[in-house]
Amino acid sequence: MPCAEFGALRHERVLLSLVHQLLADRYRIEHLLARGGMADVYLATDERLDRQVAVKVIYPHLAADARFTEKFIREAKTAAKLNHPNLVNVFDQGSADGHTYMVMEYVAGMTLRDALDKFGKLAPERALDLLDAVLRGLAAAHRAGILHRDLKPENVFLADDGRIKLGDFGLAREANSATSTGGLMGTIAYIAPELLTRGQADARSDVYSAGIMLFEFLTGKQPFDGTEIAHIAHQHVAVGVPAPSTVNPAIPPLVDELTLWACAMDPMYRPANAQAFGEVVQRVRSELRAGNGATTRLDLPQFADSAATKLISVEATNLLTPATTPVLDTGATTVIGNTFSTETGATTVIGNTSDFATHDPGATTVIGDYSAELPLHPLEELAATRRSRGKWMAAGIVAFALAASAAGWWFSAGPGGMTALPDLKSTALDAAEKVVAGYTGNISVAKEYSTTVSQGLVTHTDPAPGALFWKGSHVTIFVSKGAQLVAVPSLKGLTLDQAKAKLVAAGFAVGTAKKYYSAAPAGTVFDYLGSDGTKIGLGSSIALQLSGGAMPNVVGSQQTDAITALQAAGIKISGISKDYSDAVATGAVMSVTQAQNPLPVGASVQLTVSQGPTTVVVPNFIGETLAAAQLALQSQGLSVTVNTDQLQSAWGVAKVRFMSITPGTVVKRGTQIIISNHK
Repeated sequence: MPCAEFGALRHERVLLSLVHQLLADRYRIEHLLARGGMADVYLATDERLDRQVAVKVIYPHLAADARFTEKFIREAKTAAKLNHPNLVNVFDQGSADGHTYMVMEYVAGMTLRDALDKFGKLAPERALDLLDAVLRGLAAAHRAGILHRDLKPENVFLADDGRIKLGDFGLAREANSATSTGGLMGTIAYIAPELLTRGQADARSDVYSAGIMLFEFLTGKQPFDGTEIAHIAHQHVAVGVPAPSTVNPAIPPLVDELTLWACAMDPMYRPANAQAFGEVVQRVRSELRAGNGATTRLDLPQFADSAATKLISVEATNLLTPATTPVLDTGATTVIGNTFSTETGATTVIGNTSDFATHDPGATTVIGDYSAELPLHPLEELAATRRSRGKWMAAGIVAFALAASAAGWWFSAGPGGMTALPDLKSTALDAAEKVVAGYTGNISVAKEYSTTVSQGLVTHTDPAPGALFWKGSHVTIFVSKGAQLVAVPSLKGLTLDQAKAKLVAAGFAVGTAKKYYSAAPAGTVFDYLGSDGTKIGLGSSIALQLSGGAMPNVVGSQQTDAITALQAAGIKISGISKDYSDAVATGAVMSVTQAQNPLPVGASVQLTVSQGPTTVVVPNFIGETLAAAQLALQSQGLSVTVNTDQLQSAWGVAKVRFMSITPGTVVKRGTQIIISNHK
């Protein structure tokens, strides 16, 4: 068999051995979810906390390599630093039974790649909704100083309940000003040009990958085609990402600009990080909802990092000053930037809120901080094309610009804009109301039962944390009334499937189901949480005890027969002790001791075996040697004292002339008897 095939077969055997196994005495492996380059991911049950989790287990042949193990552990530590509704949480990491593993939140649903393959391209509004959720999670990582470095649809998870989570920080590293990759890593279709040319990355490299994802959302395809990695890499570095509208003409110009901003080949022209990108994405979403996708354009920063904050207008080929009047194209009415109040009658391109000494109410003004001889923005060509539509509509656009600018401010930074609530779960009601009051005064409180949140604390809000809603809209705060206590339905005698169905119908969750030796029919429920009539919180997990059949009764059986019967039933023997018994014959089992009652199937027991009756008839040893009498009496379970003036070497000759207990007397074993060679 070739080496490669043998390695694959060996790994498959290891894979099969993990399914249905208990890892680290805690995680019950259910089945394989996915296979990656370094590890397999399994669905498992955390039996300690009774919840489903995803367990990532590094391949055994890689675990032997310290480099891979170190990388795997670094992934766990990196991801564990992050906690955000749009990130997959990491719960645990360790090694057990030769397996190095990481335990993560299980997100039931599909990956974004699955969704794109199934449904194809997305409408611009839906594409930006998805991107916004991804950027929220990515921004949390960037704020923690962590780069993802492998952003792609395969690593975005769409939960069945509507949540969107970014996961798989397998290539993540703590970021400095120029983090070296230590070699080319990441998926080539989404990799930033600077990683290919310099092998260095910062937060803007992740932004580039997010921009490629946006292009794919909008067009249903990646921007660069090719069957060879070198060809795709060349297009990243030398060609640049085209506008999505070149593939899908239905894409609004505003979304074109947003995509090209994120995908600029030079990182200095991109957003500084996911937070900066996300803020503009949210405002573009508002413009699209208002129907301004074709009549709004961006005033994008020429330099995206904190060291270069000057702006260059995408509509201009020359640097603008407050004394110049730019040529407006037919669609340019509002510029998204940092807003401020303007004088009536002035058409203003809104950039930074920098101070200025004079402002002519009759002039068209560009607010920003510009310096001479700055390089031209990659979006200039797109803006120039739009300007060529003609100058004859400029006067009408100037009038419309004021209204559009005001509307843009109202529906973004102003009172009519959109916002999102923080997570207030388990917060006291008065504190939660103070937080929500900062977003809206339209607040109501509702109460509900909860098994996970203590009485009087917030269970959730509507809208949910992270979900966008209009400022001033109604917000409901839900407060826990504690658990609703109800009786668990009768489950005794039911099969596991029948018990599960009955529990779910009654509003309970199904907890662990373990087998124990029981006189009840094998496979049926014989006990469970709440079987005594105690009321349990509705929604709680109910642990079930299933019968694994009756345990063999071996009391009275000879020791060898008892061991054979117990082992045939799957019971281990942890030890054997001996004792006297008047009722049990010598060599037969007196009792079986078990650490648990009922005994789990496959557990261990300890046996006690009879040494015979507890009493003995004292034999007559008068005339026998001291040595022979001592040995025989001790074998009867009596405590013997030899009273003699003879040396022990002579006990084999000296005769017994006296016994302290008359021969023929019935005494308990352990009774002391004195023998002597003189009367």
